[in-house]
Amino acid sequence: MADTVTVRIDAEDLGAIMRDLNLNVDKMLALLAADLSALAKTFAPVDTGALRASLDFEKVSDKLYTVSDAVSYGIYQEYGTSTMPAQPFMVPATESVGNRAREYAKGIADA
Repeated sequence: MADTVTVRIDAEDLGAIMRDLNLNVDKMLALLAADLSALAKTFAPVDTGALRASLDFEKVSDKLYTVSDAVSYGIYQEYGTSTMPAQPFMVPATESVGNRAREYAKGIADA
């Protein structure tokens, strides 16, 4: 005869678990946004330092964060122009943070 394990979760417990998971997802996204902002600052080219100083993140709504710069020329630094080579900072930061997202998600699943 095989050993069995029975787990009972009532609707109230399930609701609490779902609320916790949603909270953890929002926390994970906040961590990723902060990481992305910090990494973009390390990759950002520096002349006056204005681009680097302007990089930040903000919560837009539930589970939605943005990372952006507050200078008019950030896009030209990222992708270059016909007279200036690209000096990417957001794309490399995003690629690096993408790997962290998997780690954070695994942490949520294991919690």
